[in-house]
Amino acid sequence: MANDETLQQRRDEFEEHIWNHAEDPFQVAFDHCPQLSHFEHATLRGVLEQLAVDATDEQIAHVIRDQMNKDPNSVFILMRLVGLTRNKIIQDLKAATAGSGLRIPSSADKLNRKAAIWQIAGPYLARRLRTVLLPLVQGDRGSQAQAFEAMSQATWPGWIRQERAKRQGHEAEHRLASVFYDLDIPFEPKEKVSNPLCRDAQIEAVSFDLVSPGVARPLLCFKATVHTANIGQYGESKDALEMEEASKTLGTLDPQPTLMALIDGVGFRSNRAGLDGVLQVADEFCQFSTLWKAVVVYASRTDRRVTLYLPDPASHVTFLSRYSEAVLLQSNPCRTQASVNVGEAVLQLGA
Repeated sequence: MANDETLQQRRDEFEEHIWNHAEDPFQVAFDHCPQLSHFEHATLRGVLEQLAVDATDEQIAHVIRDQMNKDPNSVFILMRLVGLTRNKIIQDLKAATAGSGLRIPSSADKLNRKAAIWQIAGPYLARRLRTVLLPLVQGDRGSQAQAFEAMSQATWPGWIRQERAKRQGHEAEHRLASVFYDLDIPFEPKEKVSNPLCRDAQIEAVSFDLVSPGVARPLLCFKATVHTANIGQYGESKDALEMEEASKTLGTLDPQPTLMALIDGVGFRSNRAGLDGVLQVADEFCQFSTLWKAVVVYASRTDRRVTLYLPDPASHVTFLSRYSEAVLLQSNPCRTQASVNVGEAVLQLGA
């Protein structure tokens, strides 16, 4: 932690700039459930028609496999409406086939490819569809379609929760990589811009979400963590321990890189030990709205300058005083072709 800052000052800054994930476009995109497609309706009606004639689980499974042969993704709507996650069906099938020599694919849309696997997976899914969809058999097509849509909308939040969590966990480093890419700031892994789930950068066998200019000669190293919910005792320990490990590793290098934490989210309010552990160890920290600080630190480490407009520079006076040689503050957001929005700031990176 910088010598001219106290832990309480850092806590106060974090709280002042905490991410409102409920209104963030990235998060809101997960909340929108698209209406069922014509093919999805046809898949569900096919199952209902089998239920109406007292078909066996094997017969229903045959109909499902026919639909999957036309569009493998059709299995996902069936899984969602019976409350399955993408991973649970895979894990259950692995347990059911243990010792058989069968290799269960990593994704449900591949389950129809081998008859031996589908012989187990098909009835597994059919049994759950029978329980959920059988009450709709007596309705007409219109009421069935409305019921399908209502079920789809109701089950969407649970279905998308895993995907949201996975993507959210890497969104911070993706935004950072995008900013550096737009400003032609070198960094690794370069793939973070297009694939934020890619492998992290490694320095002395320790992972960093992003390193600039690169692992061969690191000057600025990031650990990114975002929590939008209470993560419990394990998360508290993990955040602090990972930051301590990173700090010890970078402390052995010459020149010593700046360790910067990119942290955000209301989950840290219930993770005070984790938050304090990160704030006390990191040389600097930033949040989504203060992502511009990363550019300033990079400019300082590479003897460049940043022309910077902030709506409230007084709230960052301590940070700005540490990097006064690298920052030219502007009183108005003068926009040029080279200027970019970075969090709450408008900035331009000079030579």
